[in-house]
Amino acid sequence: MKPIILTLTHNEKLGDAVLRIPMYRALRLAFPEHTIVCASAEGSAWPTTLSAVLEEFIDQVLLDQPLKSVSGVRSLVRRLGQVQYLLDLRSGRRPIPSYLATAGLPVKYISNSPGFIRRNIAGVERRPPTNAQRWHRMAEIMAGRLLPFEAELQLLPQATVEAKRLVTDRQFVLLSPGEGRFKFWDRDKWLGLASHIEDAGMRPIFLIGPPEQEQRLWIDPAGHQVIDASSAEAELLPWVFHALADRALAVVAAESGIGHLAATRSAALLTIAGPTNARLWRPVTPHHWVIEAREFGSTMAKDIPLKAVTERLDEILRQRAPKAARPRRSAAVTPTPSQ
Repeated sequence: MKPIILTLTHNEKLGDAVLRIPMYRALRLAFPEHTIVCASAEGSAWPTTLSAVLEEFIDQVLLDQPLKSVSGVRSLVRRLGQVQYLLDLRSGRRPIPSYLATAGLPVKYISNSPGFIRRNIAGVERRPPTNAQRWHRMAEIMAGRLLPFEAELQLLPQATVEAKRLVTDRQFVLLSPGEGRFKFWDRDKWLGLASHIEDAGMRPIFLIGPPEQEQRLWIDPAGHQVIDASSAEAELLPWVFHALADRALAVVAAESGIGHLAATRSAALLTIAGPTNARLWRPVTPHHWVIEAREFGSTMAKDIPLKAVTERLDEILRQRAPKAARPRRSAAVTPTPSQ
């Protein structure tokens, strides 16, 4: 039986899972002979939305595990057997049961707590500023060395074909309004942003997930293209979004899994951030812009002005535009003396 690396999480939504890709890839690289098991106290996006790439990162996903108690975590470790490394990816007070449960066990333990609290591993250090970096650093500490931070997800061939069928334009910007009362910007502002994109000679395309179907009630009358569950099979839809992000001039998204998924293709991403700490949850791309409600004295995305978003988008498009070819300098000509 192979030794096991066990990761613990609470309720791993799409954005959470995507931010952990560099960590899981680093663990695979450093520990090729180990089995990687992810245990969640509730659900996880890995066996659902990310099932197409699951095997690359995780060998087994366990849902609805008793991770809130010391006895529950200890029982899980003993049931799995051969657990050599345990990484508790949760923050706040949630890692306390796992820390207590590993007392006296021959397990190398680390938690996503201030200082990276550990067992059977020496050292303490300040955590990096973003969650993706923190989780990746936990893998490095387990390995005892620095490891590549690789976040890219390859395109699914079928999704790429579908994306090309659905959108033939070359100049387009993707818009993902997302859901949630506090994270949602404002429908009139989204439509105003779409008009701004059209005025600049580009095409706005809305990405709508299954929980957001009612948004078509205000998008369709405006005549904008929508990619949603009616465009592709449910299992393929997120990957169609992913493939479109690979070609888009930019992606403007609420705080959501779609934005994080787009980031794995190094898309130019503008996040409209409401209550969430945008720095802590920064996507895994260097091409990231953000506009936060706190810049305007609020924690609600709806209080962000339309003008602020259009100006930030214009900045992205200027920065990402291909450099114009410079005219070739002509050779110097020596004037001929007059006769």
